[in-house]
Amino acid sequence: MNAWDTVDTELSAATERARTLVDNTPGRLFTVRPALTQWSAAECLAHLSISTEMFLPILRKTLDDARTHHLTGTGTPRMDFLGRVLRWFLEPPVRSRIKTTPAFVPKSIRAKSEALAEFSGLQTQLVDLLHSAHDLPIGKLKIVSPFDSRVKYNVYSAFLILTAHQRRHLWQAEQAVAALRRAQTLD
Repeated sequence: MNAWDTVDTELSAATERARTLVDNTPGRLFTVRPALTQWSAAECLAHLSISTEMFLPILRKTLDDARTHHLTGTGTPRMDFLGRVLRWFLEPPVRSRIKTTPAFVPKSIRAKSEALAEFSGLQTQLVDLLHSAHDLPIGKLKIVSPFDSRVKYNVYSAFLILTAHQRRHLWQAEQAVAALRRAQTLD
């Protein structure tokens, strides 16, 4: 599987996982927090949408700038060191929790169908952006992380960091629903 297929497959898997979560979770269990300090499944999905909304313009600008400067690349992109570390850290199960910055905290939650539609639409934009970059050196183009302006990694790493982040929070959403289901059976 080539680098683009890997990212494409991971984005598709995240979309399907979110769809399965939404389809198999009653509305109340989707929106309720299992504990005061834990996000609901709806908040997890909203956070992923916010994250993608923050990444998309950065990725688009970087790819557009590369086209403007007539940069091309046909080699296999590789993750840079920081990208590999961040991806490893983000993979579920959660090794340690980090507080997210206020810009990435969901301020409201939507109904299941709206949350899924937003997430799926943003996933489609990521896939389209990925496909548009096949002729660009995404392993050499750097971006500044929207999470922390001190952190830079290549575009290929950014895509794989995003997919690891999605797996982390979809896992968290599934755990939230499972905790609420367990609590219901105890009542």
